Amino acid sequence: MHLNGRPTLQTAARALAPLVLFLVAIGVVGQWPTGAPPDAGAASPRALTGHDDGQRRKQVAPVPPAPAGSKWTGHAFDACRAPSQRVMNRWRTASPFTGVGIYLGGIHRACEQRHLTPRWVTRQLRTGWKLLPIWVGPQASCTGFDHRIVSRPGPRDRYDAARADGARQARRAAATARSLRLPRGELIFYDLEGFDTDSQRCRWSSLSFLEAWTNQLHRSGYRSGVYSHVNSGIALLSRTRATYSRPDAVWYAWIDRVGGIPREYVADPRFMRTSRVHQYALDTRVEFGGVEMDIDWNFVSLGATSRPSRPTSCEALAGRVPPRQVRAGERGPVVRAIQCLTSAGVLHPAKVSGQYDATTVRAVRRFQARQGLRPTGAVDRSTWTSLLARGHHPVLRKGSGGESVARLQRSLNAAVRARPLHVDGSFGQATSRVVARYRKHLGLKGKNIVTARVWTALARGKVLPGRR
Repeated sequence: MHLNGRPTLQTAARALAPLVLFLVAIGVVGQWPTGAPPDAGAASPRALTGHDDGQRRKQVAPVPPAPAGSKWTGHAFDACRAPSQRVMNRWRTASPFTGVGIYLGGIHRACEQRHLTPRWVTRQLRTGWKLLPIWVGPQASCTGFDHRIVSRPGPRDRYDAARADGARQARRAAATARSLRLPRGELIFYDLEGFDTDSQRCRWSSLSFLEAWTNQLHRSGYRSGVYSHVNSGIALLSRTRATYSRPDAVWYAWIDRVGGIPREYVADPRFMRTSRVHQYALDTRVEFGGVEMDIDWNFVSLGATSRPSRPTSCEALAGRVPPRQVRAGERGPVVRAIQCLTSAGVLHPAKVSGQYDATTVRAVRRFQARQGLRPTGAVDRSTWTSLLARGHHPVLRKGSGGESVARLQRSLNAAVRARPLHVDGSFGQATSRVVARYRKHLGLKGKNIVTARVWTALARGKVLPGRR
């Protein structure tokens, strides 16, 4: 996440990773009894459950109903600043993302948000974007942030100061959400960066703060979410008793395979099976639709389930389908590859229909006309050759490697009637032989080098005679 004035959780997590692994190895971390809160019995239960049962029943508010469309599965990104409308429009079709994390406010919000207005929120919701609002207030008492949760236990170990601040932050977050026209019942996530769970007061004050955050958000008409690292805030929440007011969803940082839930930290994964966001990649610079941004990647499963997987790229999808004749009326992965390749970065594989409909026919015809091919609307060998050659066209020779070589290999597999090359991005002996054959067909002499003339021929769909 993105906080001001101090290192973020991601930076701290990288620095502490060797120590965490050491602590796991010697049994210090991840050894709390399953189903019991950390320090169970060592502190008053009021630290987790609030005041006595009669008072608590008055404090707990019912969960507001979720707005329509709040159940969804897919991928979301979060960036320090809410992007401009131009960027959101581009990424809506060109990126794999369905959702976006937005920083509503809080004392530790890192970036100004000049684009985040009621109109911006309304336009994103109207065009199909899912929003993940984030509030960045005081942090755990045992961290080095400028503003921290009060850790005094107070009378009868109730952590009243922490609870009061949790409720105050929830009221402010709800007021901001209303001012931005976020629908009632939306989730608002509290960003609680990683902290040292060895400190008893730090644990209890954080849990008391978050419980008050949840209860007050419910009273204010919104649902509660908590973002934290899986080995700190999320681990603690997973070990709370049934009487504790848990958040309605969690957003956990864990740099691992998509959707992974580490059991060494999470005692009760059931509460985050279908109401979770997994931040699985950090601080990556990516480009979609011609627009670059520094983002974090998240897999989202809120009230719905699907098999977690990383979003595929257009090139990766094209590499998994055979370059065969395809006509209108077909459907499936091969059509998705064609739709993606003909869109020139406008459509991401996750945003195409997979149905070879009239729109796809028109797109194929436009592509064929631009490349000097016969505009039939059907994808034959020549069209595949041209489609698969799209992209950067550097000079390649034996020993070259990378995505440009993989693009060359895919295009040659469509153009040359021969045993298909293994698309591995490595310009070896087999690739050299096929390049030699293709150069000979073009009337080129000399070494087996892929020059601009070779790329131009591939882009224009020049194929060797014969069928596969």
